Amino acid sequence: MMIIVKYFGAVADVTFKNEERIYLEHENNSVASLKLRLEQHYPEIKNIPYTFALNHIAVTADALINENDELALLPPFAGG
Repeated sequence: MMIIVKYFGAVADVTFKNEERIYLEHENNSVASLKLRLEQHYPEIKNIPYTFALNHIAVTADALINENDELALLPPFAGG
């Protein structure tokens, strides 16, 4: 199944991408399993604190990912 992963802030700086399409081979994919995959491909993101939003809703690592979902990796934002 295909999903879209979006990167923001420091995470985008490390991946050199704002977004990418990722193919997941299994039907039961969690955010945690994708996080491990991304950290293997982009080891530098292990040093950046970030949270997840799945289809624009904040989720924890145990959330399940479905076909055509959009997962965003969100580092802390500063406002002002």
